[in-house]
Amino acid sequence: MGLEVGGSKTTVAIIDRQGRVRLRSETKTLRGRPPMATLEPYVRAIEGLLAQARSEGWSVEGIGVSLPGTLDYTRQRPLLIPSIPALNGFPLYELLQQRYKLPVCLLEDMEAALLGEQCFGSGQGAQRLLYLHVNAIVGAAFIVDGKIAGHEYEQRLRQYMGHICHISVSASGPRCSCGKRGCINTMISLDAMQKMVQRAVRRGDESNLITRLVNRETLTPRLLAEEAENGDSVALQIYSEMGRWLSNAITRYVELFEPHMFILGGDILCSSAFLLSSAKSAANTDTNARVRSLVKVVPGLLGREAALLGSVVPLF
Repeated sequence: MGLEVGGSKTTVAIIDRQGRVRLRSETKTLRGRPPMATLEPYVRAIEGLLAQARSEGWSVEGIGVSLPGTLDYTRQRPLLIPSIPALNGFPLYELLQQRYKLPVCLLEDMEAALLGEQCFGSGQGAQRLLYLHVNAIVGAAFIVDGKIAGHEYEQRLRQYMGHICHISVSASGPRCSCGKRGCINTMISLDAMQKMVQRAVRRGDESNLITRLVNRETLTPRLLAEEAENGDSVALQIYSEMGRWLSNAITRYVELFEPHMFILGGDILCSSAFLLSSAKSAANTDTNARVRSLVKVVPGLLGREAALLGSVVPLF
């Protein structure tokens, strides 16, 4: 059984060894409540699916949980879950294990997504595999020989991994919440994309993209990709700028970790062939020849299912 806890909803699913979702339930993520009240919809969904699994004659071997934040791996507890602070420090591992008498595994969402891609998606067979996810925030994870890496790295490298990663891509960029300038989260994210549009509006640029936004359409990665494919000048300019920072990030990651494969995931990266093309070009031109011969840049295959499917991988 896999649980993907999200900021607005949580998905609970029964997943087989081939990565196929056999049963699924979705429930709203509750905020501003005590821990047990926050978890109550999840518990109902878990018990409902367990009952359905039993009626099908299936044996559920364990429960894997993907969490949108950081974990205390020593105590097996959520450490910092920004969207659901009620879970910070809560003994979630012990609760699930004692209640259901099953093996339990907690994972940070970026690690779960990478495990999903490595086991069921585009990373199958890669020994050194790096995953970069770009949406509202930018996260990253790294696998070496089938095992999540990062906790054993020295502090200066750990900052480049996790639910929110802080690799610098521009020395002159805006200041990030971590204190550095030009951090990837300030240059390549949904918020960064919105700020680029705002700058275009202030400059007086005219385009169909801006017209649609003035008419109260919501800026989404899909909308931006649609306008870029139609040749919209502002959309193409945004992709060009974001592609440059993405190129810098990929080059830096390749220099630091020397992955054999670099998987790009998240709505922003996977919505546009323009950004993927820029990323592949960066890996082929901006790194040294030895690393360039090893690394392969590919899009994720699992999309929004990556963390859900990856949450159960350690249980197999």
